[in-house]
Formats: sequence, structure tokens, C-alpha cells
Amino acid sequence: MMFAVNAPYRLVRERIRRLKELDVGVEVYFDNHTIEETDERHGEETGKILREEGIRCSVHAPFMDLSPGGVDRDVRSITKEKLKKTMTLANRLGAVGVVCHPGYDKWRFGENIDLWMEGSTDTWSEVLAVAGEAFPVMLENIFEEEPSNLAELFKYFRTKNLYCCFDSGHFNLFSNISLDKWLSIIGNRVKEMHLHDNHGAKDDHLPIGEGTFPFRELKSFLKARGDDIILTAEIHNESRAAEAIKNLKEYVV
Repeated sequence: MMFAVNAPYRLVRERIRRLKELDVGVEVYFDNHTIEETDERHGEETGKILREEGIRCSVHAPFMDLSPGGVDRDVRSITKEKLKKTMTLANRLGAVGVVCHPGYDKWRFGENIDLWMEGSTDTWSEVLAVAGEAFPVMLENIFEEEPSNLAELFKYFRTKNLYCCFDSGHFNLFSNISLDKWLSIIGNRVKEMHLHDNHGAKDDHLPIGEGTFPFRELKSFLKARGDDIILTAEIHNESRAAEAIKNLKEYVV
């Protein structure tokens, strides 16, 4: 298993010593502006620094205002441009995977999964072509109350390098089915997990064990998998990173 913490790309180089102290990898986040401002050479240099320090990395793609399954072709065009640039930079960094938001919201799409699927298959066909086989592209559950929309997309791309990043905090906020049921539907596509906690009211990004997500139930799933999976302690308060990693290892492994 790969343990990681999250960090924005603009801070990765100056946080190298801290990452070494924590003895973890890093999930590098490109926001909407950073993805435009970062050239391939800078990404390759950053990747070289990480490799020299023995720090593995994954990447989190930009997501604000983007809509991979959007109806508007112009919106999808901008979305595809940013996601494809992310795949290129992830390759330069030597990333082991890229996390993306799928953009489904039942209220915005009127619960019409077919409408979302039409735009999604167009977007991910192009993005996956750029990513190739270098690393898995992993779609993160956000507003999903259950994962049928993701399951449909994985079925469509069953021979492609498209997988799932399971987010415990988002599950705790939005899911209306049990963890066991969720994982029975989507578990075979999970390549990464964002592990953080909350009390079911807002996306607090607390260390594991400080909210109400059933982390103990996750142990059996991870044990049964027995393969390489990325476990990212997705904490927004940097001062609690060490605590988050400690709790992650105690509760899950």
C-alpha cells in the first residue's frame, strides 16, 4: 500500500523535507489556474526532485467549474483541455495515478444518468487516450448517494484504464446505502481512497476517528484486496498531517 497526504503543486517543492519526515507519498493537487501556468519542463523537474527523495506521488486534477459529463459542448471542451493537460503533467511527474471528479449531481442532471453518460463518454475517451497505460485515471465519488452512475461508466470503459477513488468523507455526507453495499457495487474498481472523517453535516476533512465514518468496517475490505492501493489522508489542516497519518495506520491497516 502507498500512504500519502495531499498538497497543492505550488507547495510541493518547499514541503519536501516535511514529506520525508512523515515518510509518506504525496497527492499533488493542480487547481484550475496552476494547471494552466505549469509547463511540462517544470513538472519534469519537480518529478525528478520527488524521485531523488524517494517520494511517490499521485495527482488530483482541477475540478472547480468543470463538467466532464456536461451538456454544453463548450464547457466540455474547456474541461477536456484542463484534464488532458493534467494527464501530461502527471506523466512528467511520474505519478502512479490521477484522481478526477466525475461531475454527476442528480439535481443538476435531473437524475438523468443517460444525459450525463453521453457527455462523460465523450470526455473520458479523449482524456484516457492522453493518459494511456502510464497510470490509472480514478473517478472520485462526490455527491453520489449510491454508485450506479460510476458503475455504468466503468462498464462502458471496462477495457480501459478507468478506476475509482473512494472518498470516505463524501460517502459519509451523501450515501444512502451501507458501506458494504457500496463497495460490493464498485469495490473491484477502487485503486485509491481519500480517507478523512466528518460528522455527516459538512466536509470537515478531519483525521480518521474524529467523526462518524465506519472505518473499522473498511479493514476487512482492504485486507481482502491484498493488492497495491493508494491510501491518502486528505487533510486540509497541514498542522494535523502527522496525526492523520498515524490514525490512518491505526484504524485501517
